[in-house]
Amino acid sequence: MMLAVEGVTFGYRSAPVLQDVSFTVQPGEFLAVLGNNGAGKSTLLRCITRIVRPQAGTVLLGEDDVHLMSGTERARRIGHVPQRAEASHMTVYDTVLVGRTPHITWSASHRDHHVVEDVLAELGLEHLAMRPIDELSGGELQKTIIARALAQEPRVLLLDEPTSSLDLRNQLDVLDTVKRVTSAQGVAVIAVMHDLNLALRFADAFLLLSDGRVHACGGPEVLTPESIAEVYGVPVALAEVDGVPVVVPL
Repeated sequence: MMLAVEGVTFGYRSAPVLQDVSFTVQPGEFLAVLGNNGAGKSTLLRCITRIVRPQAGTVLLGEDDVHLMSGTERARRIGHVPQRAEASHMTVYDTVLVGRTPHITWSASHRDHHVVEDVLAELGLEHLAMRPIDELSGGELQKTIIARALAQEPRVLLLDEPTSSLDLRNQLDVLDTVKRVTSAQGVAVIAVMHDLNLALRFADAFLLLSDGRVHACGGPEVLTPESIAEVYGVPVALAEVDGVPVVVPL
């Protein structure tokens, strides 16, 4: 089910943050949202989930206006992983089960538990199921929070800087897991990212924001040395290492 953002505009009082932002994401596609600090990347995710309401524009999931959905319906169809996950003494299993809340009426059903078990297996977390999440490593915690979002069985998964606090190995592991699982399930992924090399490695499409406006949007062809220099103000070269594209600041 395609997500379409059409003409979204948002600002705080007199300060514009997003101006006429439009793009689409297809099922199974991984879109990286890129831009310098203050470009409006995280605000864009908040507009999609209706944490904040745009002053103009629409967000459509298929033919349905996301902003006209009930909170429960949005939670069933859109998963959101924020920048910072708050650790608690809940177990990994119970944390992921929380993701089933939009689907639960009175108590968790056999299907709810089955979904949780499947998600834990997909993300390789079965052996941690009974461990409190405040005892996890950074990579394990991030995978648990992503598992909680996937337990919602969303059609769209929003990730806000999913690797910002992880070491290199866990960055690759988390993004590889997200890419593999969401692609197999046909989930559209929108990820705010700062690392251009990780974006090039894992994303299918790219949205470059500059001062709250779309500078470029499309496949790898839009991520050129010229567009990167214009958005970030740093001259770069693009190269390949063993077939993997990399950005090299000059």
